Amino acid sequence: MIDVQQSSIPTTWRAADGSAVTFTEARSAWTRAAHEVLADTATRFNNFIVNTELAELVQEESGIRTQVKWQHWLPVVLDKVAEHCHKNNEPPLSALCVRKNQTVGTGYRYILELAGLPIPDDLEMHAAAARWQCYQHYATDLPADGGLPTLPPKVAALRHQTSQDLATAEAAEAAAKPKRTSTSARRTVTVPKPEPVRKPVCLNCHVELPANKICYYC
Repeated sequence: MIDVQQSSIPTTWRAADGSAVTFTEARSAWTRAAHEVLADTATRFNNFIVNTELAELVQEESGIRTQVKWQHWLPVVLDKVAEHCHKNNEPPLSALCVRKNQTVGTGYRYILELAGLPIPDDLEMHAAAARWQCYQHYATDLPADGGLPTLPPKVAALRHQTSQDLATAEAAEAAAKPKRTSTSARRTVTVPKPEPVRKPVCLNCHVELPANKICYYC
């Protein structure tokens, strides 16, 4: 049996009165709210925000909520923020939104596409530089020297651990290999001992003869 009252609840609605909101209208409101939340995030140096937290704050700030999972609408909202920032010569605020593991993932590539830039080998480090631009524009606690682009703690820790594991593996591999010796060390040259010089003996008694070769025993 279908619950008529439950089925009448709109998918997306205004928190104030529960009235239905079209998804197009909601997306526009969420984009404005996301821009504000991300700009506020950038006021603190090296700050960033996780996508799930951003999705909640966007709904709270806009006053529009939805039953649709954030994975289906937040990426579109972030793209709209990226387009707004690019159009208005603002730093790329959407780079401040990261996943649970603190990486930006492939969604960051849209910022590069808008700027006409090639996809870098190190996407995470490029995103760190983009966030640094945001801090330069919005942050109120910049270091005296302006600071440097910095990877989020989880990403930096993972890279450090990976480097250590690689170094350990290389050391273990080197230790397992047999040591190579030089050619001179491997080849042992055997010098034959000189045979002793046999002195003449008496043919009769076989006693060793003196220098004058005269046997005094016969």
